Amino acid sequence: MQEQYTLPEIVVITGYSGAGKSTVLSAYEDYGFFCIDNLPYELLAPFFYGITHSRMKHKKIALGIDIRSGLQLELFAQELLAWRTQKSAHIRIIFLTAHQDTLIRRFQETRRKHPLADNKTLSEAIQQEYSALEPLKCIADDILATDTLTSAQLRLMVKNSNQQLQKMVVTLTSFGFKYGTPTDCNFLYDVRSLPNPYFVPSLKDLDGRSAAIQDYLFSQPSVQDYWKKLQDFFIFSLERSYQEGRFFMHVGFGCTGGKHRSVAFVEKCSRLYLEHVQFFIHHKDIAAMQISALQTDAKHEEL
Repeated sequence: MQEQYTLPEIVVITGYSGAGKSTVLSAYEDYGFFCIDNLPYELLAPFFYGITHSRMKHKKIALGIDIRSGLQLELFAQELLAWRTQKSAHIRIIFLTAHQDTLIRRFQETRRKHPLADNKTLSEAIQQEYSALEPLKCIADDILATDTLTSAQLRLMVKNSNQQLQKMVVTLTSFGFKYGTPTDCNFLYDVRSLPNPYFVPSLKDLDGRSAAIQDYLFSQPSVQDYWKKLQDFFIFSLERSYQEGRFFMHVGFGCTGGKHRSVAFVEKCSRLYLEHVQFFIHHKDIAAMQISALQTDAKHEEL
């Protein structure tokens, strides 16, 4: 009796230098994938042809692709779409991103050299890489911002996305609009229209992680109404995204300063139970608000 042939599973891990590709690739290796990193562009087509036309069973392959593979990545993106169309393999593309400031800090901390920084500054090299990798980013199944993630959290995401019952990893970010909107959010909610604990003297110095702030906010009729509608859409949107095969999501909640309302909503959402979801919490601007408050108090003391 002829054994059933299983299509190979190929995960393409790509993204910006310093965004965590090596960490993710090594995690896939730990979970049973055969890993190949930095394959030259000229060998990519023969590689895919060999994998998809062989009769090996139960193949699980993680392929690391970055700027070191060459600057012809637009051609590779086109070929990758062609392999998908032929449906000769299950192909999933994960693109790792990070802000320029984050990448610069990581290169400075590790004292590593950017692959494109031979005759240009680090900032110029990063900008060139942003442009060169755009074709791969446009066709990615998952775009994962790693600015706030540790190596351990990245490895946990890989573990969750490869369990028999796959989980969606959702990063919940609170922020203040006065400090700028985080990029790469799949969904963004503005809670500035809700009552602001900042104007309640006994609550001003607390933040949205405190029970007092949460009790105050979610006892307000307008907040209760907002939460009911938001919760329904929040759960619906995550479930739909999961059904479409997305396993990394970034959801932002913004208020004026990122200290009270947005933080409270992130904390509230993180306590929702969804069978296929694991939440990570990132409070982007609490520290900035605390520093601002200290500076204001110091000026008052000087006066």
